[in-house]
Amino acid sequence: MHLLNLSLAEFFTLFSAATAVVVALYLLDRSRRTVRVATLRFWNEAQRPVESAQRRRIRQWPSLLLQLLSIALLLLAVSQLRWGSRETGARDHVLLVDTSAWGGALVAAGAATESLLDQSKSMALAYTRALPAVDRVMVVYADGLATPVTAFESDHRKVEEAIRRATAGASALNLAQALEFARGTLARHARAAGEIVLAGGGRALTSETALPQEWPANLRLLTPKGSPENVGIRKLGLRPSPDDPGLWRILVSVRNFGLRPHAADLTLTFGGAPAAGRTLQLNPGQEVETAFEYRTRAAGLIEARLRTRGDRFSADDRAVLELPAQPELDVTVCTDEPDLLRPLLSSLPVLAVTTRSRAQCLAQPPQGVAVYDRFVPPGALQGPSLLLEPPIDRSPIPIAKSGVNERIERWEQSHPLAAGLRAQDFRLTQALVFRPAQGDTPIAFSASGPVLVAREAAGQPKLVVAGFHPLRSQLKFELATPLLFANILRWFAPEAFRRGEVFAGTVGAVTSPVHTGGELRVIDESGQALPYTLRDEQVRFYTARMGTVRVMQDGREQTYSLALPEIPDAVWTPPQRARRGVPSAAGGLAQARDLWVWLAVLGALGLLLDWLLFAPAGSGHSFGLRNWAPLQRLQRRAS
Repeated sequence: MHLLNLSLAEFFTLFSAATAVVVALYLLDRSRRTVRVATLRFWNEAQRPVESAQRRRIRQWPSLLLQLLSIALLLLAVSQLRWGSRETGARDHVLLVDTSAWGGALVAAGAATESLLDQSKSMALAYTRALPAVDRVMVVYADGLATPVTAFESDHRKVEEAIRRATAGASALNLAQALEFARGTLARHARAAGEIVLAGGGRALTSETALPQEWPANLRLLTPKGSPENVGIRKLGLRPSPDDPGLWRILVSVRNFGLRPHAADLTLTFGGAPAAGRTLQLNPGQEVETAFEYRTRAAGLIEARLRTRGDRFSADDRAVLELPAQPELDVTVCTDEPDLLRPLLSSLPVLAVTTRSRAQCLAQPPQGVAVYDRFVPPGALQGPSLLLEPPIDRSPIPIAKSGVNERIERWEQSHPLAAGLRAQDFRLTQALVFRPAQGDTPIAFSASGPVLVAREAAGQPKLVVAGFHPLRSQLKFELATPLLFANILRWFAPEAFRRGEVFAGTVGAVTSPVHTGGELRVIDESGQALPYTLRDEQVRFYTARMGTVRVMQDGREQTYSLALPEIPDAVWTPPQRARRGVPSAAGGLAQARDLWVWLAVLGALGLLLDWLLFAPAGSGHSFGLRNWAPLQRLQRRAS
């Protein structure tokens, strides 16, 4: 036996104080008594205190003993006297409910089927009902992250409600993190550490940090029965061909998570129409990558669907990606020498080039991007324009000097037009040197001044003016010339040159290749930045929710549609010493029993009995027990 609310010293201190007060009240003898007189002349005598030489003593010691016993019982009830040792007292437990994606797999349950998570929740409810009412339980949903949904709760109805609310997530079980969270919580916040209970499991991440180095000694496993077969899509990737903008290369990765071989039918559809198909043979634990090609410039949805006989987990049998459109950039070249610029512009497959004479461009202003070869049309320019060697008297940017034969000595590296340009051997022949106005940005500099200027003003189309013609001199043999033209066109219409890669994969940790330098952004579908690490030209980020994440750097964009559940590769082996199954309510969880209710009832009955037996005369509550002969003889002997 032990006291829960008070120590033994505190109990005896309170009982001693109560005993002293009660005994003092019983020793108190009233000095005034009722005196019957025959005449009023004895009234004054009755007013005087009656002095008694008799030593005070307790006259009703049975009543005193009964009251002291009742007070002792009530104090024991307040102290919460319990039957059993302190080691079998109230304990706090952490219940880890496995809400990972694998919990959605189905297993046979008689004639019907149920998910692994349903089995886990049933065992978790049975475990909660087997606990004593005084035990507290914290419910934690465990998948990629350990998320507590209750505090240490003594109301088991709230615990059962939290267990019933559990649903399968999208990430895999990070078992090491969940167990470490439970161990730390018991160490810091529990009154008396109980068990760490894992309801679920079977599959967890198999990396070095995913399995615990040391298993808790108080671990109990509630493991569902059954080993579902599963063949699922691991990744779907779309990448445009660098040589043919209308050609998409599609890569699908499929894995057999089961214990026996399977034949899987993989089909691709675009916009609901069949696009490709293939049958894959997979051995247990094998992952196969297969490639397809599909030609389209239109935007639409491409879907990969997997059909496997005996598959018990359907969440990873379908992956859908939105295929972006591949538009062409309309470029109109206004020149009387069409063969001069055609080789350069035809090397860029994203361009739809139209060549017109000067007269045609004057009669019908060009749409889209315009390239004017050594002339400037009258009036305002209608769209983004590149002027090559404009006439001195018509140049929109004033000319400071003409006929310059010098080298380009410097590029304005902070501007997109000079991206990747480092060459300083551009030999200029009869070049123009400009005098930029406020708001103009010089891009290339010779010894005499700027020879390439960009202008970007609000409400006006972008403009680039070159004081030299790259294909009318030795510049046409320079490797930097195509790059310069590509930079100019990309600055005019960046969306036409953005060739994004699109991937559908599993939630969790994602690694994406990037290049060193340049601004890097990793954002989710709501535009919020995600934390990431960058190492060895690879960016790595983590998300436990399904959604879309974009990795953007220098006009290159990779879109990750994390719409597939994260399924671990292997089954982990629990330690042999771990307890298993739901214990019985009578055994396995032996607890101390509370006695305070019975003690409180006995204490109240003792006070009631004292009131009935020893109530003072005239109070109207003796019920005749006071005149009981044996009780009167006992009182006379005591007096």
